[in-house]
Amino acid sequence: MPTPTDPHLCYALAARQNARHLSRLYDSHLAPAGLSVSQFSILSLLQAYQSLKITSLAEMLSMERTTLVRALKPLQAAGWVVAGRADSGRSFDVTLSPSGVAKVVEAVPLWENAQAAFEREVGQDRAVRMRDQILELNLGG
Repeated sequence: MPTPTDPHLCYALAARQNARHLSRLYDSHLAPAGLSVSQFSILSLLQAYQSLKITSLAEMLSMERTTLVRALKPLQAAGWVVAGRADSGRSFDVTLSPSGVAKVVEAVPLWENAQAAFEREVGQDRAVRMRDQILELNLGG
């Protein structure tokens, strides 16, 4: 009989193992663009929303604000993201620069290849069902 400490019963372990696998898959596909899947997610959200308060972007990514600030630094250094104080001076706005838009355009076909690779690995119907079930849980907000 399984015990409460049986690692095969742990939801967090199972989720982390699969998340690491997915990250490696997407990272390998996005590598030619010089991006990780986390960086691509940030850039693509900024492209979709034009400009976001850093707190809003952190919420969308289910990240701590300070973790997001650290994640933005290499994107800013590359010139893909611009962050600055909002008019109120109390919050930061984050926007995608023109070179950031170009980086997203470059990376989208690579991301599409990663999507297709995952669908080949687990089956398209299963991949879609899995994504929809995860989104339905809405654990991150």
